[in-house]
Amino acid sequence: MKKQKIIIITGLIAIFFLAGLRQLFIPYELHAEYLSKNKVYEYDQLSKEDFKVYTTSRIGLRKEVKDFHINSDMVSETGLVSIASYDPHLGVLVDLKSIKVKSSSLLYNRVIYEDRMNEYQPEVSEVITYSDGKKEIVPYSQSSVELSTEKNEDEMHIYVDGKNDEYVEEVPIITVTFITAEGKKSTKKVLSSDELDLTIHYSDGTEKKAKKGEITCEPIKKPKAGINHLTCYYNKKKYVVDVNCYKPKPPKNIVTFPGYGDIELQYTKAYSVKDANKLNTINGVVYFNHHRETYYTIFEAGGVTTAFHVPGRHVAEDGTIRDEEGYICVAADYRFCHPYEKVLTTLGPAKVYDTGCPYGTVDLYVNWR
Repeated sequence: MKKQKIIIITGLIAIFFLAGLRQLFIPYELHAEYLSKNKVYEYDQLSKEDFKVYTTSRIGLRKEVKDFHINSDMVSETGLVSIASYDPHLGVLVDLKSIKVKSSSLLYNRVIYEDRMNEYQPEVSEVITYSDGKKEIVPYSQSSVELSTEKNEDEMHIYVDGKNDEYVEEVPIITVTFITAEGKKSTKKVLSSDELDLTIHYSDGTEKKAKKGEITCEPIKKPKAGINHLTCYYNKKKYVVDVNCYKPKPPKNIVTFPGYGDIELQYTKAYSVKDANKLNTINGVVYFNHHRETYYTIFEAGGVTTAFHVPGRHVAEDGTIRDEEGYICVAADYRFCHPYEKVLTTLGPAKVYDTGCPYGTVDLYVNWR
């Protein structure tokens, strides 16, 4: 019996000894060191990488702690940062001795256009001045300021609630003064905004190109040559745009001859035909393009020829008689060339208006003296 009591007492002593020994080794205190060597400012962002956290036991045993959390993501006004470990009984306050905020003010983007109001968000930033003189610009998205806006007919009110005061900014709105159109359009087309390059002009002297379909217009179905007034609508407002139009030039009158290509008809200007030995008063007879050429001065003739009744008959610079299109008037045997048939001569494109020549001959009407 006595032996059993001794065993029990010895066991209890061992238990108390081991319990006390365990207390010497288990975590007793939480410690945290701020690693950054830079100055610490109020509202600076914090991260776990900025701290070294460890525990110590009663006998000074040290162990690093990685599983900890910070109670805030920025430095508070007091500069005290609370850190806790996985053990809720272990926590520590770290005094970062932060540099306090002395004052704060606001910056705005004050340029506001009436046609961009749906897209516009004022760019407000907070300028923080610290007690050591340092200034920091904090974007609105990261700042604690509150922003609201109110638009009336010609200005916008920006209400900004900062840390120390409320700011009210009355911002004049830059309005659209007029719209202009660039370029000219043919009178054959219906005149509308899609056919024009429109420019929007603002009251501050700036301008921008209108996007396609951004401005609607009442089309002018038959625009006249000169200035046309086009009624346009932009952002539900009416504008009158002056558009300068012109009549289209007639297309070039081109005639084609095999082996000689395209030749543009000239009303009075002399033609230049390649590889041609030109007919003249000295060379009264030449051979060209599978025919024999001669000339006939109609004002020296005793009789009246049909050439006098050619539409638009006139004398060109080179003395040839031409029609209203610029064709040289010629005569030819009807079996060789049909009436009004087009032939190429050494002096240019010609049209048959008369007959009475030998077969194979083309007789050019001229006014050579």
